[in-house]
Amino acid sequence: MTEVGKMVIREILRRDPDREVSTVVKITDHFPQRVWTEMDEYVPTERVKGYFRDILDALLETRRGATEQVCIWVSGFFGSGKSHFLKVLGYLLEGRTLQDPDGNEHPSQEFLCRRLGLQDLLPLLQKEFRIKVLFINLLDYDPQSPRRPTLSRLVYRHLLEDRGLSTEFWVAAWEKELQELDRWEEFEDWVKKSFGREWERERTLNAEPVLKRALPELLPERYRTEEDALQAIQESKKRYSTINPSDVARDLVQEAKHLHEHNGRLVVLLDEVGLYIGDSVERLTDLNSLAEQVVQQGEGKVLLIATAQEALTDIVPRLTTDRQILEWLRDRFRLHLGLLPTEVEEVIAQRLLAKTGEGVQGVRTMFRDHEGRLRMGLSLEQRWGDDDFLKLYPCHPYAIHMMQDIMGAMRGSVEEARRLSGSERSLLKLVHTILRGEGGLERGAEKPLGWLISLDLFYDALAPDLRAVRSEQVRALEEVAQLGEVDGLPVVRIAKALFLLQHLRQRYPCSVENLASTLVDHVDVDIDALRQKVRQGLQKLQQEGWVVEEEGQYRLLTPAEHDLERDIRRNYPGPAEVQREAARLVREMLHDFRYEHGQIRRPLKVAMEVDGETVSEAGDLKISLLTPFALEDADELLARSIAEPQTLFWKAGDSPELQAVLERAIAIRKTLQQWQTRPLTREQEEHRGRLEREANEAFQTKLPELLRRAFLRGQLYLNGQELEPQGNDVEGTLRAHLRSVAGQLYTEFVDARPARDAECASILTWQPGAALPSIYTDLQLLTGEERIRRDAQLLSVLKSELQKRHNLGQDRSGRALLEHFERPPYGWDPRLVRLLLATLFKGGWAGVRYQGRDIADPTDPQARAVFTQAREFQRATFEVLPEVDWREASGKVSTIFGVQGGDTFERTAEVVRQQAEGWREKVERLATRCRDNELPSHFAQACGEVSETLGEIGQQADLNARLRRFLQNADVLQEKMPVVRNLESFNFEEYRKIRRFIGATHDWSDALSGDASGRWQRLRQNLDAEDLLGRWQQVVDDYAYLLSLYRNHYSQRHGEFRRGVEDALAELRRHEAFQHQPERAEELLQPLMQLLCEADGKPQEETFVCPRCRRSFVNLAPSSAEAIRRTVEAELDELLPPPPEEEVRSLRLERTLDSPSDVDRLAREVRRYIQRLNRPVVVLLEARPKEENDGP
Repeated sequence: MTEVGKMVIREILRRDPDREVSTVVKITDHFPQRVWTEMDEYVPTERVKGYFRDILDALLETRRGATEQVCIWVSGFFGSGKSHFLKVLGYLLEGRTLQDPDGNEHPSQEFLCRRLGLQDLLPLLQKEFRIKVLFINLLDYDPQSPRRPTLSRLVYRHLLEDRGLSTEFWVAAWEKELQELDRWEEFEDWVKKSFGREWERERTLNAEPVLKRALPELLPERYRTEEDALQAIQESKKRYSTINPSDVARDLVQEAKHLHEHNGRLVVLLDEVGLYIGDSVERLTDLNSLAEQVVQQGEGKVLLIATAQEALTDIVPRLTTDRQILEWLRDRFRLHLGLLPTEVEEVIAQRLLAKTGEGVQGVRTMFRDHEGRLRMGLSLEQRWGDDDFLKLYPCHPYAIHMMQDIMGAMRGSVEEARRLSGSERSLLKLVHTILRGEGGLERGAEKPLGWLISLDLFYDALAPDLRAVRSEQVRALEEVAQLGEVDGLPVVRIAKALFLLQHLRQRYPCSVENLASTLVDHVDVDIDALRQKVRQGLQKLQQEGWVVEEEGQYRLLTPAEHDLERDIRRNYPGPAEVQREAARLVREMLHDFRYEHGQIRRPLKVAMEVDGETVSEAGDLKISLLTPFALEDADELLARSIAEPQTLFWKAGDSPELQAVLERAIAIRKTLQQWQTRPLTREQEEHRGRLEREANEAFQTKLPELLRRAFLRGQLYLNGQELEPQGNDVEGTLRAHLRSVAGQLYTEFVDARPARDAECASILTWQPGAALPSIYTDLQLLTGEERIRRDAQLLSVLKSELQKRHNLGQDRSGRALLEHFERPPYGWDPRLVRLLLATLFKGGWAGVRYQGRDIADPTDPQARAVFTQAREFQRATFEVLPEVDWREASGKVSTIFGVQGGDTFERTAEVVRQQAEGWREKVERLATRCRDNELPSHFAQACGEVSETLGEIGQQADLNARLRRFLQNADVLQEKMPVVRNLESFNFEEYRKIRRFIGATHDWSDALSGDASGRWQRLRQNLDAEDLLGRWQQVVDDYAYLLSLYRNHYSQRHGEFRRGVEDALAELRRHEAFQHQPERAEELLQPLMQLLCEADGKPQEETFVCPRCRRSFVNLAPSSAEAIRRTVEAELDELLPPPPEEEVRSLRLERTLDSPSDVDRLAREVRRYIQRLNRPVVVLLEARPKEENDGP
């Protein structure tokens, strides 16, 4: 070792490591000795100096008046020096006095301006401003307090406290009131005289009773009695129960002006705003409101400066999705200052680790001599140089910023972050603790040159604070310490380093190599030996249930998780359970296994077993799989393969990894089941979730993959041969070997099938000359003349099977046929079976029974459903049909159509086609005429049935199918064709006219009686009768009679209606209105005049109304004209002038009324009298029978 190597760490450091160092700065701590140390040892980087200048520039800008840059946000993670920065800023702005250890005093502004390089701004700072600073440390307040004060209330309380006022807002309001009224000193004297104590003591508990008595004494002109004072006090309590940000901003401005009307400034420093806001959107909104009021009301006299561990862009999205709040806060806090990790490194390097000249030389020499070992050992990060090593020695060159990130990650919840931030373990303190050997640590300063601070030492220094937030973990590591050493390396050192490093596992994977790097504690390290010790230590920790390996990384468990791991070890399974679980996994892996044969990939059923347990029973192909844990050996499997030539045997190879993973997965599952009913802590719940994910990943991903590898390393046995697995896929290997077995088993296999379900039924609607899917040609089902080949091999096979089943009385359902042709030697595709049966059905050689009915027509929609839908096909039943009797068909043709039938099979089929096509066209026209002329619906239905039946017959391309369809429908045609022939000669025009007559004269018929009424009812009934054609002559006779009668009645009523209108017009023209406004009165008669018709009133036969006025019988009623007459008369009455002013004489009327209708005339005269009088009248009415001597 060199002479330099004999030095100890203390001897290379410029400053005494045992001196007191202020490591945690509280901005509210103004103890002179600590303040001097904090100001004297503050190490600003160039960036930080720039921040101070930016703030002073913002302050100088306020000389011009209001400005928007009065709110400033300072962010930096845990331990970045935010509080120190804020406290230095407060002493820089407010002229305070600093006292050094020798008792000398230094003006804070001058001292700090020199330290920060701001000498040029000192004169302006001293002469242009009178500044007061409110130092508010929000860590002094519990954010979980039930009262949960807002930031506005806290700021206001500090302002009151700084002015010596009560922090109870309503009490402070009375204090300010008394001061403004110049009664304050008198009040204080009165309180001391009356209660024997100072007001500052009385106001804490007795403010209300004191004020209740004092106000009437000191302000009698306002409060005459104590009741008046008490009422005013209660009102003040209500008024000041809430303090708005605008009230706070207003008082802050007043306080600044109190310092100096123009130069006064009030600076509010809020330390750790982010932690105080916590998870409260309400507090965040209050901060925004307070900043807004400071900007709007502050007049540039109030500055609001806040620190937080998060930037605004991080803290707002964490609390709310309302992006508007973020934009508002960014608009309020225009100046954003961020402290960086490198600045913390600089502070530690300058304040604790600065080297003497000899120390610099010694470290450089040591680094040069051991650089190779150091770079191999300190490999957690690669980008560090000799200057980094020199600056931070004896720490690892990246230890400081790594520990910053670890401590930031350890914050967890907002409450945990608050408790850590309030502790005394900043990074500066941690390094200082290690150097001084505090808390039972070895004194790092006394270690020889070459010693390094490993990560576990940082844990030891941090442990006192961890007890406050991670107490169970600390106790757990104390328990781990009992595990002893591995080849001289304490296992607990590995656990401590792992505990810290796993907080940054995304950046630094917790591997053996990285953990060994963190434990390097000397420059002479043998990194390979250290890694081996770490590996052994981790294995021991795993065995004891303290560490698990997840995705290639290690993780230290909490005590709660450790309990679960201990139970997992107890639940490890035995060999039989392992084999059962392996077999279950294989069954799941191959649960959906399918073997597809031929080019059409025809699925064939496979019977499969795993370790003797059945996976699927159905299938003529057989597979027997054996896991690595099965007991059968190669000789036994070879013998079995000879005895069972159609079975493929496959034994998996051995796999220790498979066994280890499977045993742990089974143990985890059993443990989780046991813990289902136990109450678990939050940590246990989280670890249970991780274990569930581990087990799920094992069972769903890892174990299937390990089993796949095991089988691919195994051996296959088939028909006495030992075969090697092919490829990298278990299912692919099985299919490759099953192919040869299937070829020997399915000798009648047809390697073709319809591409779609619809192709199975394409033949049903096919006609010669039309296109068919190519499969019909491929299967040779058609002749060159485009007829179905009767002797096609596949059709013959199917017909033979149907005939055999018919003869033996066996099931002939679609399901049974599919099952038969699925088995060896066929293996036919279900669509192929459906297509072949559809072809037999089309050719008339097979019949279908479906849903209780026999289907004979290939175009029947249900027939298509049977052959295109697998489910319906299975429900249908099929029969082989005999050849049709053409002679019977020929006779039926003569009977039904009245033409000569054929004398041969082919001629008869042709005659049937010609008649079906010819009559179908006629029948369709007749059906249309029936509907258009509104004949009873059964006529159109009968025509429709005949048309549909003829169409089905004519569309049958196959002669056999056509004649069979004709014979099946002969009875229907024989019943319906006579009706069709009668409709050919039916007078549709006359029927339509009689229909119109019934509709047009409905109202007239209501007055009929006797024979006329009977004829009317009979006519209506006959028009809708089913045997209308047989009753037609009676319909014509009744119509002629009723038409003649209607014409007479209509003409007579037409004349009466015209005379009534003429009488009404004559009477209205005698109305008094014609004497006053004759032209207007004549105009009002127009609606009535329009009712006059000069025609003779004979109705037309087409419309059954007068051709000129076109009024129906009901519209010729006298009441329709009378209603219009009354309306016109009322309008004429409106034309009468008002009555003269002279007295109107009484109206005396004496009339002889011959009929009730004459009463209306009398009423009209009385109405006109009342209108002229325009006031209430008395009416005396007397009526008596007319006698012979009475006048007219």
